[in-house]
Amino acid sequence: MANASTTGFGLRTVTTLGNTPATSGQSNYKVKSGLGVGIFKNNPVSLQDSSGDQGYLQDASFATTDDTGTGGASYTNASHALLVGVFNGIFYIDNTTSKPVFSNSVAASTTFGTDYNTGSTDGIGFVNDNPQQEYVIKADDAVTQANIGTSFNVNNFTAGDASSGQSTATLDITSAAETKMFRVVRSADDPDNNDLTAAGANVVVAFNSASNLYQ
Repeated sequence: MANASTTGFGLRTVTTLGNTPATSGQSNYKVKSGLGVGIFKNNPVSLQDSSGDQGYLQDASFATTDDTGTGGASYTNASHALLVGVFNGIFYIDNTTSKPVFSNSVAASTTFGTDYNTGSTDGIGFVNDNPQQEYVIKADDAVTQANIGTSFNVNNFTAGDASSGQSTATLDITSAAETKMFRVVRSADDPDNNDLTAAGANVVVAFNSASNLYQ
């Protein structure tokens, strides 16, 4: 039978590898004011390399990332910034009102105001960065037994794809390779989205260690 939905929701935290409970802890990473590409909740993120604002957070699901690298379906760990985790929201100071903002996402070219506690115009991105974390994501095609244990990228994401600032990215089930982002662990066993023979099944993935900065 077909799955109930084929609409993606990005990467949602579940347990950790070994089926142990997840704390869903998160760390703070700086986000550059006026960033060229937006960052959206439940998308994979990396740190910009020397071709951009080095060390600042960027969304890795866009076809072209803030540091002019490649993300999304064409990502490769051989030549692009390694992933640090999955984005879970942002704090920054509104440049017009000088009020604090907590949001699922930040749009491209957003100028941050000065945080008078720190004197900085940087935003603070919250990232689930446990390299052992598992996630549920929706597959865009049938998932075969041979796909279990192999690695895939997320599909290209654009700001217009977002839903209330959250990702709608899906897993790109084509051309498994060790240079890609996430390794398929198992079916998520969602009764409404458990047909692995059709697009839209929910599957559990973990970081491909070769694509994660902390592994």
